[in-house]
Amino acid sequence: MHSDFDHNTQYRRKVLQVLLVITFVGGFVFGLINIYRGLYILAGLEMGYGIFSFLVWRRIMNTTRFQFWVTAYLLPFFSIMMFALSVPNSSQSIYVWILTIPVISYLLMGRKPGLYFSIVFMTLGICIFHLKFLTDDIPLNVTVSLNVILSGVLMIALAHVYERNRETNEERLLELAGTDKLTGLANRMKLIDSFAATSEYAKRHNLDMSVVLFDLDFFKNINDLHGHHGGDAALCFVADFLKKHTRKSDLLARFGGEEFALVMQGSKPKDSFQQIDSLRKKLLETPFIYNKQTVNITFSAGISHYGADGVNLDDLLVKADERLYLAKEKGRNCVVDHNLKD
Repeated sequence: MHSDFDHNTQYRRKVLQVLLVITFVGGFVFGLINIYRGLYILAGLEMGYGIFSFLVWRRIMNTTRFQFWVTAYLLPFFSIMMFALSVPNSSQSIYVWILTIPVISYLLMGRKPGLYFSIVFMTLGICIFHLKFLTDDIPLNVTVSLNVILSGVLMIALAHVYERNRETNEERLLELAGTDKLTGLANRMKLIDSFAATSEYAKRHNLDMSVVLFDLDFFKNINDLHGHHGGDAALCFVADFLKKHTRKSDLLARFGGEEFALVMQGSKPKDSFQQIDSLRKKLLETPFIYNKQTVNITFSAGISHYGADGVNLDDLLVKADERLYLAKEKGRNCVVDHNLKD
């Protein structure tokens, strides 16, 4: 649900904003320190990168090319870390910054790109560390080497597990947000969000598409006779029935109250009408049993067609709703499409 849950990108934009401020300030602070130490090339790189960070910070919250700027930010950032670790007179303390690579990579790039960046730059940093700081003391070298390697592997593993769990939890939240709690079908929000991709696919491949609105006939009588628990059970019964007798490629949703919606892709107008009318007849022949009592449930339906009745969901729902009310005026338990509206 990108329209309502563009959480991922916004979250990463805010993380990058913080990092850009830190690197802007840090670039000038470390640049001045390294000028004093006589490391002029490193100082120039750090201060130049600080200016670059400021320029990126000014536009990062509005750019549509977020991933491009993330890559443009991280490549020089990590490369300067490697260079700082390798220059003469640098200290082992720079390796602390190398350990931040997995965290930063996963936070800004996600699981797979974050893993690739982490492996490449952590491996490079560990190799530079070994070439520069290991001594002739073999036992000490083994101890230092193990600490450096294991700390690097641990940081990558922790960042990977965290990001995988975060993605799983986010997917679960999105699924719950788009699911009707009572029936388990998609809800109105999921219908709206999914229609954009479905209609784009239909347009690209020149496919027919229909939108159907169902309304259970005399549903208030079920509530009055059997209580709200009976009404809820009836809704679940109809939801299961519709799910069982519609295609997996179609999008079925509870639209609200006793209304259901169905987006049928690849069905010509005539076929859509026949399929929904056949569904109506099957429901009439499938009684709902509640507290050992047989409850006959029927529905009225209105159908609209992509292209002929509009190309956006609102227009299609308006037309389907108009025909749904025509079906009710005709005595209920019937289906109306554009061929019958007059």
